[in-house]
Amino acid sequence: MAGHLASYGDRFSMVKAARSSLAKQSKYLYYPMDASEPSNKYNPGRATYNLSELPYRKEEEYWNTIMALSQAQNKARRATIVTQTGISRMPLCVAGGAFLHPSYFPLDPFHLIYENCMTFIWDIWTQLSTPDKQFHMSSEQAATFGQMVVDAMPTLPPSFCGPIRDPHLKRNSQYKIYEWMGLLHWYIIPFTIELGFNETVLSNFVNFVEGVEAAMTIASRTAEEIAKIFDLFANFLDGFEAIYVGGDPKKTSRCRLCIFQLIHVAQHIHWNGSIRVGSQATCERAIGEVGHKIQSKKAPFAQMANLIHEREMVKILAILFPALFEEIIIKIQLQRPFSKSKILKREKKPGTEFMEHFKALQNFLRTRAGETDMHSWERWGKLNLGGKTKLSSRLSELKGDPPARSSRYFEAFIDGSTRFGEALAFYTRALPDESQEEFVVYHPIIGLHTKHHRWQGRWSAAVKVACVPSILAVVGIWASPQSQNIHILRKHPGLDLLSQAECGLVSDEVDTDLGTG
Repeated sequence: MAGHLASYGDRFSMVKAARSSLAKQSKYLYYPMDASEPSNKYNPGRATYNLSELPYRKEEEYWNTIMALSQAQNKARRATIVTQTGISRMPLCVAGGAFLHPSYFPLDPFHLIYENCMTFIWDIWTQLSTPDKQFHMSSEQAATFGQMVVDAMPTLPPSFCGPIRDPHLKRNSQYKIYEWMGLLHWYIIPFTIELGFNETVLSNFVNFVEGVEAAMTIASRTAEEIAKIFDLFANFLDGFEAIYVGGDPKKTSRCRLCIFQLIHVAQHIHWNGSIRVGSQATCERAIGEVGHKIQSKKAPFAQMANLIHEREMVKILAILFPALFEEIIIKIQLQRPFSKSKILKREKKPGTEFMEHFKALQNFLRTRAGETDMHSWERWGKLNLGGKTKLSSRLSELKGDPPARSSRYFEAFIDGSTRFGEALAFYTRALPDESQEEFVVYHPIIGLHTKHHRWQGRWSAAVKVACVPSILAVVGIWASPQSQNIHILRKHPGLDLLSQAECGLVSDEVDTDLGTG
C-alpha cells in the first residue's frame, strides 16, 4: 500500500485524503469526514463521509489494480495508478492462500494507539495550539501535570510497569510506549479533572480511552459489544473534528491518518477476534531474541537461518511429543499469606496497633459461634494472589526501609459490591477441622463513585476486616492534594502483551518473593 503517497492512503477504505493548504505543492494527507468550506477551494469535489457507512476496499478491486499496474506502459502511468488507488505493488505474501484484502495487514494497536494517537493528542494540547483554544495546556500547566506524574509514582505498584517520567520534560527523550500507556489509562483523566480541564475536551478524550480499554481487553465479543466499541471511537472522531478542526480548513491537518484509523478497530475485532492480533510486539521480540544469539561475524545470516530452523523444529517436537517438554511449574496456593510477623507480648496491651486490629477481627466474627482467642491468631505481612501477583500491607512495607513504590492497595468484592482499601496486615487462625481462615485488616475507601468511568472516593480512618478470598487484585491509587479524592488505578490489559523490559521493569524494584518456600 502507498500510504501517504496516495490520495487514498487508508489501506482499509476508499476514503479520499484532504489537504489543509492552498499552496501549489500541498499534499492530500489528512482524513476529516467533512472537509467542505465556503470557498470550496481546498478540497473541491471531495465527498462528505459517514463513519457508519465508509466505503471499504474490496478484494476484486485490489486484483484489478494489481493487473493495471502490471500492464502500465511507463512510470508516469504507474505513478498515476498508485496515487489514485493507494496500491503500489503486489507483495510476496499475496501468493499465500490466507491472503484476503483488506484484512490481511492488520492495525498494530500499540503503535497506532499509544505511539501515534496518544503522542499526537498530547502535542496538540501542549505544542500545536494557541492559548485561546479550549484544549490548550500552557507550559506552566504542562509542567504541573508532569510533576504530578512524578509525585504519583510511590503509589503505582511496581508490578504494573516501570516508573513513568515527566512528559513535559521527557517527551522528546525516547518516551517509552508503557509511559504513554500509563498516561492514557491512569493519569490524564484524574489529573485533568483535578486541574479543571475543559469538560467537553475531557469527555471527548474519555471516549478515546474507553474505546481503547474495551478493544485491548481479551474477551469474547457479541455483535452488540463490537458495535459499542465502534460507537465509542465514532463519537471520539466526531468530537475530535468538532473540537480540534472546528470547520477551519487550515486545521484539517489535525485529522491525521492515525486518528482516522481508530474507526477500523471494531472492524478488526470482527475480522480477527481481537485487535491485539495485529501487535508487532511479539514479532519484534522474536527478532530481538534471535539477534542476541547470533555470534558469527563470518556468516551471520547462515547462523540466523539455523537458529530459526532449530526453533521451529523444537516447536514441532513439542506438538508431537508434549510430554518431553513439560515445564516444572511451581505450585502456588492461591491467596496464600506469607512473610510471617510474630505477635509480640507487648503488642497485646490496650492501645497498640495489634489490639486495634484484634478488636476489628472480633467485631467481624461476632456473629459466628465460638470465641475469638487472641492466642490462636497468626499475623502476616504479604499475600500471594496467585501467579506472580503479590499484595503487600502497611505492616510489611513500613517495616525497615520502605519500598519506593507501594503494592498495598487492593480491589475486592465484598457483600455484592466493589470495594477498595489499604491492607494493614493479614491474619490467619486454625479451625478445629484443621482448615484455616484468612483475613485482611484494612482501611476502606468510602464514598465510592465513578466519574468518567473511573472509581474515586475518600479514605476512612476506620479499621475493617474482609475475608482474603474476596480480594480480586492489586491496584494503584492517586491521592489528589487539592480535593483529597482518591483515584483508583487498575492495571490495564495492554501491559499483558509487553515483556518486563518493554514495561520498564527493573529487577531491584519488583518483589519476586511470593512465599513459595
